[in-house]
Amino acid sequence: MNYNEYLNQLANKFQQMVLAASKVGPVFTEDFGWVNHRYESSLFRLAHIERYWDKNIEVLHFTTFPHKWSPEPIFGFDVIASKSMIAGCYMDLSPILKDYPFDTGVDFKDRKPLPEWATVFSDKFIMLKPESDAEFIRFCDWVLDRYDWYLNSILWMERKAEDISSVIAKQNIYCQIQATNPRTFSALKAKIGEERARYFMENILFPQI
Repeated sequence: MNYNEYLNQLANKFQQMVLAASKVGPVFTEDFGWVNHRYESSLFRLAHIERYWDKNIEVLHFTTFPHKWSPEPIFGFDVIASKSMIAGCYMDLSPILKDYPFDTGVDFKDRKPLPEWATVFSDKFIMLKPESDAEFIRFCDWVLDRYDWYLNSILWMERKAEDISSVIAKQNIYCQIQATNPRTFSALKAKIGEERARYFMENILFPQI
């Protein structure tokens, strides 16, 4: 399977779904040397699609952060691949004030248990190494369906949190912890240097409110 081509197609599908959301506007950022699309919307404060590849690795990173007044969870999805295999797939609706049983009906065989470091994720967090390309495609199709459900059945409700300060605190803790991931930071540091790597993690990948 050509993972570069497939992940580009998958990123485009997420982008189409984001652009179909209500009152979407782009968030312009500087060029870091790979693909980053960031959007604001009346439905969410930020959606970010990142596509990175080089001769050794393929990465698709996708997140959606609800507004600061929304109690809804953060949507996160990542795929890491080499040229010949999928190293891992990760998906979660990380709880803020609301939690959802989003993994109902999931029957993927090689699902890993929640790791100890996953302190900001839900107990439904999915960490998977697909056994075949067919399972990988099936999982990605399922994630696209879950994102459609997230946008149209959760964010469209536009529920307002009674305690906005708690939402802000929860989202900021999520961003703070994610932005200190040492493996991601080391890879970025080798690519763009320490200062820009820290800026990218704290302001592009995981910006606090």
